[in-house]
Amino acid sequence: AQARGWLGPSQGVVGLGRDMATHYAQGTLIWIKHEEEVWVQAEIVTSNDKEIIVKTAEQPDGRIVLGPNEPIFLRSTDVFTSEGLSVLDDLTQLTHLHEPAVLSSLQNRFDIDKIYTFTGPILIALNPFKSIPGLYSEEVLKSFLTPKPLGKPHVFNTSNASYRGICDRHKSQTVLISGESGAGKTETTKFVMKFLAMAGASDGEVTNVEKQVLESNPLLEAFGNARTLRNDNSSRFGKFIELQFQSPSGTAKAAVNTGVAGERMRLCGARIQTYLLEKVRVIDQQEGERNYHLFYEACAAAASLGGGTTYKYPNVLSIDQVKEPLELSLEGFSDMANFHYTTRSSCKTLKDVDDIEMFERRLHAMQTIGIDTADVQDIFRVVACVLNLGNTKFDAPPGNSEGSSVMNECEANFSMVCKLVGVERKALEGALCHTTRVTRTEKIRSPVNVRQASDNRDALAKALYGIVFNFIVKGSNMAIGYKNDVKLFVGVLDIFGFECFKMNSFEQLCINFTNERLQQFFNQFVFKLEEQLYEREGIPWDPLDFPDNQDAVDIMQAKTTGIFAILDEECMVPQGSDQGFCNKLMKQHKGHRRFDEIKQKSNWFIVKHFAGPVNYCTEGFLDKNKDQLSNDIIECMGKSSNPFVVNLFQNDSKYSEVLNPDEAKKEETGGKKKKKYTVSSEFKDQLSSLMDIVDTTEPHFIRCIKPNPQNEADRYDRKGVTEQLRYGGVLQVVQVSRAGYPVRINHQECWDDYKIIAAPSTVSGLKHLDDGKLRAQKLLEHLNTELHMPKPQHGNSWAVGKTMVFFKQTAFERLKFARLELLIKSATLIQANWRRKIRRDMYKAICVFTRHIQALLYSKQARGDLLVRRKETAATKIQASGRASVEKRKYRAVLTKVIRIQAWRRAIRGRRHAKEYKLFVSARRIQRTWRRRREQKVYKALRTAILVAQQRYRMHSAKSQMKKLKQEAKEVGALMAKSQKAQEQATEMRKRNEDLEAVQLQLQSEKKTLSERVKRLEEALSEKQAELETAKTESEEAAKLAADTTKVVVDSEGLAQLHKQIEDKDAELAAFQAELAEMKEKFAKQAQALQEAEANYRTLLKSTTMQTMAMLPGGMGGGASRPLASNRMGGRLASNRNVDIQLVGYQGVGKTALLEGLIKEHDAAQLNKFYEQKPNLMSHHQIQIGDRLLKMLDCSGNTRAQHLVKEWFGRSQFVVVVYDMSNPKTFDYALELTKEVNNAGAKVVLFGNRYKVDQGQQVAVDVMQAKDVAVKNEGMALEGSMMIDPVRLIINAIEHQEQPEGLDAAAGDVMSPDGTRRSSISAAIDSVKSWFGGAGAERSMRSPNSGVLRPSLKGTKAMKKDRREGDVNADLRPVQELQDSESAVTCICFGQERLHKAYILLATASKDGTVVIYRCYRTEMEIAMLMDQDFPQDDDTQFRDPPADHSNIAVHSRLVGHSRAITSIFFNLLEDQLVTTSIDKSVRFWGVDTGEMLKVFTDSSPVPVAAFLPFNPQVFVAANSNAVLRLVNVQNGMVLQKLKVETEVRALKFDDTGLFLLAGTKNGSIHVLEASDSSTLKFKFKVQLARGGVTCITFVPASYGQPPCLLVNTSDSSATIIDCNYGPPAGVLTNLGVRHRVRVAHSLLPLKCCYSPSGQGYLISGSEDKEVYIYSLAKGSNYKMQYLKHHQVPVVAVSVNLQDTLLASADSLGRIVLWRRMDFSHLPD
Repeated sequence: AQARGWLGPSQGVVGLGRDMATHYAQGTLIWIKHEEEVWVQAEIVTSNDKEIIVKTAEQPDGRIVLGPNEPIFLRSTDVFTSEGLSVLDDLTQLTHLHEPAVLSSLQNRFDIDKIYTFTGPILIALNPFKSIPGLYSEEVLKSFLTPKPLGKPHVFNTSNASYRGICDRHKSQTVLISGESGAGKTETTKFVMKFLAMAGASDGEVTNVEKQVLESNPLLEAFGNARTLRNDNSSRFGKFIELQFQSPSGTAKAAVNTGVAGERMRLCGARIQTYLLEKVRVIDQQEGERNYHLFYEACAAAASLGGGTTYKYPNVLSIDQVKEPLELSLEGFSDMANFHYTTRSSCKTLKDVDDIEMFERRLHAMQTIGIDTADVQDIFRVVACVLNLGNTKFDAPPGNSEGSSVMNECEANFSMVCKLVGVERKALEGALCHTTRVTRTEKIRSPVNVRQASDNRDALAKALYGIVFNFIVKGSNMAIGYKNDVKLFVGVLDIFGFECFKMNSFEQLCINFTNERLQQFFNQFVFKLEEQLYEREGIPWDPLDFPDNQDAVDIMQAKTTGIFAILDEECMVPQGSDQGFCNKLMKQHKGHRRFDEIKQKSNWFIVKHFAGPVNYCTEGFLDKNKDQLSNDIIECMGKSSNPFVVNLFQNDSKYSEVLNPDEAKKEETGGKKKKKYTVSSEFKDQLSSLMDIVDTTEPHFIRCIKPNPQNEADRYDRKGVTEQLRYGGVLQVVQVSRAGYPVRINHQECWDDYKIIAAPSTVSGLKHLDDGKLRAQKLLEHLNTELHMPKPQHGNSWAVGKTMVFFKQTAFERLKFARLELLIKSATLIQANWRRKIRRDMYKAICVFTRHIQALLYSKQARGDLLVRRKETAATKIQASGRASVEKRKYRAVLTKVIRIQAWRRAIRGRRHAKEYKLFVSARRIQRTWRRRREQKVYKALRTAILVAQQRYRMHSAKSQMKKLKQEAKEVGALMAKSQKAQEQATEMRKRNEDLEAVQLQLQSEKKTLSERVKRLEEALSEKQAELETAKTESEEAAKLAADTTKVVVDSEGLAQLHKQIEDKDAELAAFQAELAEMKEKFAKQAQALQEAEANYRTLLKSTTMQTMAMLPGGMGGGASRPLASNRMGGRLASNRNVDIQLVGYQGVGKTALLEGLIKEHDAAQLNKFYEQKPNLMSHHQIQIGDRLLKMLDCSGNTRAQHLVKEWFGRSQFVVVVYDMSNPKTFDYALELTKEVNNAGAKVVLFGNRYKVDQGQQVAVDVMQAKDVAVKNEGMALEGSMMIDPVRLIINAIEHQEQPEGLDAAAGDVMSPDGTRRSSISAAIDSVKSWFGGAGAERSMRSPNSGVLRPSLKGTKAMKKDRREGDVNADLRPVQELQDSESAVTCICFGQERLHKAYILLATASKDGTVVIYRCYRTEMEIAMLMDQDFPQDDDTQFRDPPADHSNIAVHSRLVGHSRAITSIFFNLLEDQLVTTSIDKSVRFWGVDTGEMLKVFTDSSPVPVAAFLPFNPQVFVAANSNAVLRLVNVQNGMVLQKLKVETEVRALKFDDTGLFLLAGTKNGSIHVLEASDSSTLKFKFKVQLARGGVTCITFVPASYGQPPCLLVNTSDSSATIIDCNYGPPAGVLTNLGVRHRVRVAHSLLPLKCCYSPSGQGYLISGSEDKEVYIYSLAKGSNYKMQYLKHHQVPVVAVSVNLQDTLLASADSLGRIVLWRRMDFSHLPD
């Protein structure tokens, strides 16, 4: 198991033993194997002797059965901090340190851009494949340059540790950097050298030595780095750089200047050693790879010359960036497409790399290092020679198939090769196409075939490039300078990591041998650290516990039996072969624990390295080990006319013995036998020399890890990382560091964790001990006996050190499981008692319910009996009525017959009487006619006399009356003049505020005078009315007199005239009465104006007093603040008002400037934060004024954002409305806002900004009007140029209204609607009453439009006739269906509801990635609910008025760009843009009106959801499937923060304060995060809600006496109503409590829910059973469920518009249904 990288039981692996059931308690957290994720989280459900049943976090309802021998690891619970999921800087601090813990911890850190992690002495560095801002800046580098290395993991920290080692301890250091290709070794090496160069610079100034050291990296990269399948800049060689340091003169001064304690060392020299350059890459590369960078850079430079050969440097770089200009001949170079060695692969260029610029940077590096110009020219001539050699091809001469010669087509290239290296063409061709064999007597020269000639050509190319590379290294060392007398150095080893491919050859064997040696060194180093730790702690330890890989090293490097020794031996044997080498290995090492064979492959063998077994193929081993160049070619090169080429071969030890045979013979005759050169022997010697150097130094380890093979940012491939952890020896560190005592905790933690499983008597006896070590020792001794902890083979199972307690894994598991079992039992007991209490209370309630139900049933039965009796009585009455009716019909028949007989008889008698009566009537008519004529004559004479008398009398009365009326009219005119004068005086009085008291007295006097005059007028009116009555009486008497026949006849004409005068007088009297009423009305208005003037005067006095008190140091008195602090909400402001002061006003009134001045004066530390948030539409500030911390909200005056600003009126205690005293427009706007603030329940302060007035502008507003409006709205009006005046008033008011809070209500009590407390049983009884219709009082309180949505469409008679009575949703009808495609709709939302009066927008997103925005026109009823002032910016004349048909829904815009399903959509704060997130790993911003894609932000994994920060619309938070929340700046795309949680976040929602973000996760938990400022989120707490994932969160503000709550959809078939509990402190979300759960069919789809404020609120949710669920949130409704049926497939998303008149529901077939409530009030009943 260890050979495969698994850890044994001592490292945390839990094996399945015989006593399994006693070891694993239910609920134990573990890791189990997984095919894709390597390790996944699980929890033990049950365990027995044969198997363990577990459940995983991904599938909590599923079960997995683990059989014997399946490895599992213990897992700790997740720990959260303010930064999210806790990620330790040093993994050895983990309680359980093993492979899955390391893998998971690294991923958690990588996801939040923490790429560096300590694992004991190892620094793990993950390549981010992106630039992380500020990670390597100069400021960061200087911050790590400290006397004592910081604990933060960073490459600079490790570099500083090595630097401090030579400064403080004067001991050489080594930084060992390893990793696979693409892991970032080269870049890490650069950063280490950069830090050491800066640390070793004199006074921080970089000298030539530092520059040369730093520039050696890009130069070696050009010759030794290439693009591979894994990396664009892969180092194809290993290097060891020694940076020498010495103590300079003036050490003390240097130390003082830099602030570094100890002796500061100065960089004085350096040396570079290289290992195993991959020369085979020169001649061949795989598809997708490139040759060495220098080839392409030089070819690009030559191609830019347009046929010329002289390159003038600099050409791309500026002249001030280079050391000196240079003219370089690039003869032999041309476009890269012309060379065979650069076209072996289709990959020609690198992304974002300019080859010409890089070419000039290489030249700059050569100049900086100090390479001569002539040598530079010669280097490029040899490189060009290599390229042209690649174009040289051979064919067989005619008649000689075994011979070879250069093809004629390659003549130009071959001639260029000869010219560049300075040899004759014939000599070089002969050397390539012939071979010389030396016998004892002669030399035999024979031709070679075409294949062998090609091999000679490639061997020469590799040799030339190899010796040029060595010359570069040697030249760099000579130029930098290496001082032999300086012994202190810091070595930086950039070495290849462990490699294991499908096909492993000689190179992999050398590389893995190197890593095996380094791992051995590392094991010994960690062993020493562990030994030191145990010695410090004073505990016994057994070295047999620690692993060792000495046998793996020996099998490869043993002198006679090692793999390399056998390989060298086979190379010496004539006719040696690869198969023979493999056979010797099989024979020598068969049965070795580190060696194995593959029986199906005879030329393969297996070596079991520390990181795992590797299969090697021996094909080509001998040729690669020999690496020989024919003597003919060596001698040809030695005869070159180019001294540079000659020196290259002369100075190389492999070729010098051929060129100088005499010297070689002298060495042999001198007793020195020359060892034959092989690559393995040279490599072993180099490695031995390297290890000898490293052994004398203090090591520092950096393991570079490649997170994914695709080289993509933010992508973590768990399989690949696991392999690298094993290959890189990181897990071996875990094994070594935890081999002795794996688990380590401090004394106090040991006592706190395990005292609960000890006997109470033992605990009571030990808890008084002050010595933590002794107490832990005694406790563990007791537990050792109690639990029978197993004793290991070596040493003890636990030990108590000086500061820590150490456990073996078996002992720790026994303690942990015992503690877990006790906790489970205790939890079970607590749960049992709690459930007993719940059931007992439920039983009591059920008893009450039962009695109540029985009473209701008895009453129902009694009503039934009464109904039966009533029916019997009614039947009796009906029978009686029937009998009576029959008798009546009989009686009526008889009666009719009798009447007929009587009528016949009476008719006869009547006709007789008629004849007699006719005679009588005729006689009487004659008599009446005669009498009438006689009386007529008398009447005419009498009437004429009366008329004359009346006329004369009335004329006399009218004349006298006219005189009186004229006199009275004169008096009324005088009164009216005086009244007008009083009115003018009242008008003048309003204008003089400073003389209000005098005016008041004057008005009171006038009031008294006017009252007397009105009284006199009323008396005069009474007198006139009396006189009129007298005149009428006299007129009646005169008429009577005239009627007397004995009187004289009066003149009728005069009487008529008198009547007319009387009528005129009546009209004048009526006019006078109307005028009097008008004067009374004016008097009432004057009295009202007098009262208002008195109120204004009192307000002025209070304002003056309060302003005066505000200027005093102590602030304002309690009495002055009492009117302002009065609270209309009942003494204390509502808990959801968590903003102290909200600043609003028109644009440009100076709100922000006033706030800036306040902050500068009283809390200057907040200025930087103020400037950061200044561009935001709304910025939140916490300002310290004296000892008071005020929460202030500065709101923009942007008209499009006013609906957002007004929403905060209900969440603020005080709103300061600012206006400009020189701008009437701002004043009018402030007056409108003042009314809305008062309606929202907040206190208003109307503040006039005098800044422009103080600058010389005129006051253009009515200040008294401002004070009047403020008084009417229960506020205060102030003027000034500083914000501190109203702030002091508000502080005093807040302090006055803060009252000590009373005790909380008893548990289980609820609030009744009238504010009194009721018991839970009473509430339950009310609930039962509601079931039986007993909640009449509550029903009477509800609005007539019971049910969801407000009526918005007039219904027809047919609709009214068809609706079901008693169903509140019977009036809710589907009115429109929309469908753009058959792809499922994933989410919908409404927008722009406050921008246009005629229509709103409905945005819909689909699974196929399309977004359609519809324009939904409002109905007439909806428009009637609106007000014109709500749409000041609606200037769209085309759509200002809606069409007559509300169903005319148009496509507003169509957004196309996503390739996969869209997961969420929402409008930005101004609603002019739409934001979408998708599984295609992107967040996109769209123009709502144009449909144009404005911005795209990509992620490394799918993005489920995103949201804007309410206080900063320039920043949004997005979640991805890697369980990372990112804060992203919209403007530049910069990631401001990353926060890690335990699993994927699928729902985000801010509360109404905008300070707390609620994040729902895939495992059913809700994380509460605080938006502490505009660009930071802090983790607050987490609540586990359900077993299923959270798919939607809707926030509901406080309403109807209920606290704010969340509506949460979870995939465990439920929707949950969760109460949000704020405080203490006030305004801080401290807890989430489940109010109720309702059932919704939901298990697979990401269903959405929404909220309707109708009635007392409704929860609306989609479902998988094709219905729209509606639950009432009203008190006493018992969460009654209703549903809407119309869809034929599952309903995925629902949404309600802001006006609460339109409901949209969308299903999985892409159909969207619009619902409205019908109104039938216009129809008759």
